[in-house]
Amino acid sequence: MSAKTLWGLVAGLVPVVWFGGLAIHFYRVNQAMGGFASRELMPTIVGLGALGLLFTIPILIKLARLASGTAPKPKGARAAAAAEEAPPSDFDPDAVIARYLEKKAAGEASFEVPESAAPRPVFGRKS
Repeated sequence: MSAKTLWGLVAGLVPVVWFGGLAIHFYRVNQAMGGFASRELMPTIVGLGALGLLFTIPILIKLARLASGTAPKPKGARAAAAAEEAPPSDFDPDAVIARYLEKKAAGEASFEVPESAAPRPVFGRKS
């Protein structure tokens, strides 16, 4: 398990502990008052419990992915894997720049857009 995954799990537990702690606190306040405020505090306690459960869902999903081995790979690992899978290209940027500089020195370099190029989008008023 990577440090990032562990940190994500710990950070995900913070709201669960917060809402759960508040629910327990209000429940104990209600008990200390002899159940006198149960009509007023029970919706708060139930709402805090529901929020705690909602924040538990992403943690459970992450733990299930970790246990099954389908956890997403870090971005660096994905980029390295994609680079290894890509076929080698025969494009040589140095050769392209050298050809351009030769044409520019000979006066043949042109900056005209070919007619087969896709039309550029027009923004704003079309007059």
